[in-house]
Amino acid sequence: MRKGVVSVVLPIYNVEKYLNRCIKSVINQSYKNLEIILVDDGSPDNCPTLCDEWAKKDNRIKVIHKKNAGLGYARNTGIENATGEYICFFDSDDYIALDTIEKAYSLAVQEKSDMVVFGFCNVKANGKTGKAVIPHTEKTTFSGQEVQDMFLVDLIGPDVKNGKQTNLWMSAWACLYSLEMIQKASWRFVSEREIISEDIYSLLGLYKYVSRVSVLSEALYFYCENAGSLTHTYKKDRYCKIKNFYDACYQLADKNGYAESVKERLSYPYLSNTIAAMKMIAISDGNDDAQKRKLIYDIISDPHIQSVLRKTDLTRETRIRKLLLYSIKRKQFGLCYLMIKAKA
Repeated sequence: MRKGVVSVVLPIYNVEKYLNRCIKSVINQSYKNLEIILVDDGSPDNCPTLCDEWAKKDNRIKVIHKKNAGLGYARNTGIENATGEYICFFDSDDYIALDTIEKAYSLAVQEKSDMVVFGFCNVKANGKTGKAVIPHTEKTTFSGQEVQDMFLVDLIGPDVKNGKQTNLWMSAWACLYSLEMIQKASWRFVSEREIISEDIYSLLGLYKYVSRVSVLSEALYFYCENAGSLTHTYKKDRYCKIKNFYDACYQLADKNGYAESVKERLSYPYLSNTIAAMKMIAISDGNDDAQKRKLIYDIISDPHIQSVLRKTDLTRETRIRKLLLYSIKRKQFGLCYLMIKAKA
C-alpha cells in the first residue's frame, strides 16, 4: 500500500451520457494524490473508448476492461488492482464535490479510522439538487464495541422512538475505506445478481472488521436520478428476492456475532424494500387494478412479512409508516392499498 494515496474505483457500464461528468469530478479533486481505476464492465456503449481516452490525458488513471459480471464484481476488480492507503467506490453516473476526498482522507488520518462515512444530495433527472442527507451522530468517531452497538445499529435503520434520526445511509459510495482493513479481512462485495440491496449485505459483513469509524457531517456525494434509471415494471420475483435478502442478512449478522439490536434493526431495510415493491406494483404498467390488488394482497398475507412484523417494534417508526405497517400486520387490506396508492 502506498501511504497517502487514495484509490478511486469507478465501475462503468452503459453510462456514456454521464461518465465524463463523474470522471471530471474525480480528476479535479483538491486532493491530488489519487489512483483512479476505471473498471469497464463490458460496457456495450462508447464507455470503453472514453475510458482509454481519459487514461491518455491523466497518468493517475488506469483502465481495466473486463467481461460483464455486474457492479459488485466490478468493484472487486478495483479492490484487487488498488495500491492506495485508502479506497472509495463511486458510481459512474453520479459525481462528488471537489473537496470530498481531501475532507474524508484528512478525517481518516486525524482519527486513525478504518472508515469515514459522509452525506449526500439527491439530484433529480432535471438536474435540480434535492434536500441534502447529512449524518447527525452523537460523536464524530466510534471505536471498539461502539461501532456495532452505537453506529451499525443506526446505520441499518433509524430509531424514531428514541428521537434518533441520524441520517446515516448504508451505501458503498458514501464512504472512504482503509484498503489494509479490506485486504486483511479478505472482504469483497457480493453480486447484486445474487442478493438485492447488495450494499447493505456487503457492508454488514465488513463491519465485523471495522475498529474505528468516523462521520463527516457534510453532503459530499451527488446521487443522480438519471433519465432511464427508473422502471415502471414490477417483476413477480421481486418480493421473493426481498425475503431472501432479509434472511441472508439475518444469518450473516448471527454468524458475525452481532448484538440482538443489530438483528432486530434489519427489519427496517426489509420493510422499506417491501413497501417500495408494493408502490411499484401500484404504478406498474401491464397490470389492471384487480391484478395489482392481488399482488399486494399476496405480499401482506405472506407468512414471512407477518413473522417479521411480529418481532418488530413498530413504535420506532414514523407516524405514517407506522400506520401503514400496522395495516399490513393486521391484514387491513383496504387501508393498506389506499395508503400504498397515495404514497405511489
